[in-house]
Amino acid sequence: MKRSSARTKSIHNASVIARRSLSECITDIGFTAGSHHFVDLWARDSLFAGFGANSVGMSKVSKKTIETFLGYQREDGLIPFLIRRSKLTIGKYFGRHEYYRTPRQQFRSSQSGGIVPDGGLMTIIVARAYIETAHDALFFRKNRESLLRAISWYQQKFGNTLIREWFQCEWADAVLKTGRTLYTNVLYWKALGDVSWMLHHVGERRNSQEFLRRQEVVGREIRAHLWNGVYFADWRNVWRHDYFAAHANMLAIIFGLASRVEATSILSYAASSCWHDFTLETNDPKYPIWRIAPINHVTGTADYHNRGCLWLQPGILYAMALYKTGKRSKAAEVLEGIANKIIAYDGVYEVYEKTGEPVKRLLYRAEHPFAWSAGLFLWAVHEIVG
Repeated sequence: MKRSSARTKSIHNASVIARRSLSECITDIGFTAGSHHFVDLWARDSLFAGFGANSVGMSKVSKKTIETFLGYQREDGLIPFLIRRSKLTIGKYFGRHEYYRTPRQQFRSSQSGGIVPDGGLMTIIVARAYIETAHDALFFRKNRESLLRAISWYQQKFGNTLIREWFQCEWADAVLKTGRTLYTNVLYWKALGDVSWMLHHVGERRNSQEFLRRQEVVGREIRAHLWNGVYFADWRNVWRHDYFAAHANMLAIIFGLASRVEATSILSYAASSCWHDFTLETNDPKYPIWRIAPINHVTGTADYHNRGCLWLQPGILYAMALYKTGKRSKAAEVLEGIANKIIAYDGVYEVYEKTGEPVKRLLYRAEHPFAWSAGLFLWAVHEIVG
């Protein structure tokens, strides 16, 4: 069997497992992050999963997930980052749940109390993806006011400057960062462009151009504050913190923020500093111990977001970024490595040890199935393999 044929077969077999994993996260209100302890709807997990759902005929669940987040929107436009189905208890992380009669929205971090801003951004981004894939322009017409109120919340709070957030309010919430983070602001840049796209799609060209102008301003701000000449830095408060955030830098390439020259530089750095066997490390260099949240030290997961636990998302996005920059063979090779990991453990897990085994520690076990990675993998297979 030719190498390319064997690769395609492995990727196909893994996609069957990934689809099964994603299906196990379906509820009547949309995708949950998982089905063991992450039984709630987290915006980044549930909505990123929508990219894959849209590509494999599960767009109705993607649509329902978006509608659920819109349904819990605040009057001022803010959309929650989390919709809880069960109470936050110790038993929850052992799969023992006390479910609410009605799900409850959450806007602030349980750890730091700060507003978590990516709920509205992800809702907008995946709404555009759904509309484009399902050819459902009526969805935007029905939800136009809610989506515009969502993006207006950021405009009213931050104007045309970058979003600023408090500790433990972005994806890597085990790490103590505050200020303008790359991850959140890449999403902000993308959401502004997606609002422009949706408005243009229904004939509102003047409004569309205004959001495109705002996106250009935010793009310049990201470069001015976070580009360090090699990659986009992780965050900035008083000064720029030149850590390489793999996940966010890959999104900058995939979404189109990074220029071709910037993308080439980012990918080169990722390959030399963050590649580990089958995926990318979350960051480089390692964060100092004092930047890791105390709870993670207590639970034995101080390496959760710190060059210890290995996540599939950065690796999947690495494959997508390679593909976007014309490196198709390398992209397929990276995707195959991830496929083999999915096949080896017959499922899509949240995090893996350096050995490649799913995390199984005294106080924490990797969620399984894990919707975010399953959805991203299905999306990548659709884009790269077809």
